[in-house]
Amino acid sequence: MGNVLTEMGELDPAIKCYRRAVEIKPDYAEAYSSLGIVLKSKFELDTALYEHLKKAFKIQSDPVNAIIDEKNNLQNNRDLEAARDSLEKAVRIKPTLAEARHLLASINGKTPKSAPKAYVKELFDEYAPKFEQSLVRALEYNAPKELAKIITAKQPIEALGSVLDLGCGTGLAGVELKQFCSNLEGIDLSNAMIEQARSKNVYDRLTQSDILDYLSTAELDFDYFIATDVFIYVGELTNVFHLIKSRNKRKGHLAFSTEHTERESFFLETSGRYSHSLSYIEGLCKKIDCRISHFTKTDLRKEKDGFLVGGLYVVDF
Repeated sequence: MGNVLTEMGELDPAIKCYRRAVEIKPDYAEAYSSLGIVLKSKFELDTALYEHLKKAFKIQSDPVNAIIDEKNNLQNNRDLEAARDSLEKAVRIKPTLAEARHLLASINGKTPKSAPKAYVKELFDEYAPKFEQSLVRALEYNAPKELAKIITAKQPIEALGSVLDLGCGTGLAGVELKQFCSNLEGIDLSNAMIEQARSKNVYDRLTQSDILDYLSTAELDFDYFIATDVFIYVGELTNVFHLIKSRNKRKGHLAFSTEHTERESFFLETSGRYSHSLSYIEGLCKKIDCRISHFTKTDLRKEKDGFLVGGLYVVDF
């Protein structure tokens, strides 16, 4: 039943079914795995930790599963001390597990410069087939549409010129922007996401690449760079801004979304995603010598019992 509800996009009822299944059968590895995947689909990575790590550690064969099993019946999703204990033990046994190390940093209040590439790639390779169903339909995510409205306001057709979609994902931003572009290219770390974007037939070129690697080595000649729900996995944005400023052949613009924070910098939240403050972006613009031409707050997507606050920016270089 949980699988059927997931396919229908009914994520909350599916979660209840999977939780009931593991209550009845605590060693039900497939139910734990499915529960973790659905929680990831809702971007509740802190909660998904308990269930999904069981899959990552191969529940039936890896000794670390006994450690995760100690915590698998936790009812308080915010029991960060228990999460920390499980993760620290897991990392000691399997130090190379990128997801565990990243989430451990988030729980410990540490803010590394970016999420591990292996973690991000695995997350979205797995998530790609369900991305739009989960994020757009279930969580009411509309940042690409809102950002497109901002940058195309009062613009004639093809006024945006040549556009590079950074972290293009399944192509949601591309669909919104195509009619306004003379050239539209996209890059993404996940091959599975690239294939989803390719199926939309809106990009002139698609490339599988890490953002910083691409900005460092590719020929950059764009009027706009777009990044929707991308910097939540990048964290430190200095190199992104610097590379666009120093390597792009023409004056351009960077339009992007963030998970917003009122604190003074950028932070790795317990969700495993980064938030950025307006003051951080302002300081970065001053350092790189560019300016913010647009900033608004928005309801980014549903999360738990409310909406996550996001920031929509346009920066001129």
